[in-house]
Amino acid sequence: MRLLARGESIVEQLEVHASEKCRGRACETRALGNTGCAVVPSPRQTIPVSGDSELLDAVLDAAASLIVVVDAHGKLVRWSRACEALLGYTAAELEGPDAILDLIPAGERSMAENAMRALRAGRSPVPAEFHWRTRDGDLRLIDWSTTALTGPDGEVTYMVGTGIDVTDARQGEAERAAAEARLRHMAEHDALTGLFNRRRLEQELDRHIAHGRRYGMDGALLLLDLDDFKRVNDEFGHRAGDRVLTAVAVVLNHRLRESDIVARFGGDEFAVLMPVGGLAEATDLAELLGAAIRSDVPTPAGPLSASVGIALFRDLSTADEVLSRADDAMYAQKRGEHSPARHLRPVE
Repeated sequence: MRLLARGESIVEQLEVHASEKCRGRACETRALGNTGCAVVPSPRQTIPVSGDSELLDAVLDAAASLIVVVDAHGKLVRWSRACEALLGYTAAELEGPDAILDLIPAGERSMAENAMRALRAGRSPVPAEFHWRTRDGDLRLIDWSTTALTGPDGEVTYMVGTGIDVTDARQGEAERAAAEARLRHMAEHDALTGLFNRRRLEQELDRHIAHGRRYGMDGALLLLDLDDFKRVNDEFGHRAGDRVLTAVAVVLNHRLRESDIVARFGGDEFAVLMPVGGLAEATDLAELLGAAIRSDVPTPAGPLSASVGIALFRDLSTADEVLSRADDAMYAQKRGEHSPARHLRPVE
């Protein structure tokens, strides 16, 4: 099989490694001819290999895992048939000093080199994860656990790596994560405009009210209702209405600070959460947004206006109270009443 002449055989190394494990430890000894003792396996003990190299060959070829044995310099000594099946290379094609490392993409090669350095420094086992490139050019992600074998002088003579091809499993995990992210996005965003939906806006409102209460900070919620938007839908169709709503979303996003949060509340209503600021700042923002909608949102029915209601949230406010007051203020403005803003007093 794939055995490179190198003084002491790998079978002998494994036997010496196993017999040394027996010394000073409780082990179960049976009459096994001249093969020494058998070690009762435990998480930190090694079962010795008895027999000749053909037995080791058979064990390697029967293993479903990827098993690689390299010498102290990283040159391939043996590997399992599973490696050959995965890569499409024979061991004879990888006899060069760095041939086994050349299977690893250049950007990841240091991971394998670091693992070998750690083994030579006395760490064992050492985990590592990097890709192997197959003969066809495919990259397969391998999860390795590597162990060092030492000679009588304690120097590392061989390094044994056991690996599992986790490419498909990781791809499946990534696909599941992406699907979950899409579902979360759908649950929290408006499908037409891409803005947060009402559910997510209410979550943000709860969070910022609690934050303001803790740190004594004021903020405001603005509700915007597009005036006469129904005319666009009725006279020019829902597609035209969808284009107008999308344009409003773009205008609002462009006029807001990074800390502000905008959402489509449903139908032709939008909401803006201003986490920090009082009545003066909220009124200025309401006027800015109303002017931007009139000037920057084209509609087939002519200029579009918006009624804006403002509610300030204070330390004892709840999200439902803030939403109710902002809604009242918005409809008060729509009816032409004096002030577009309603100041929310603390609840006793």
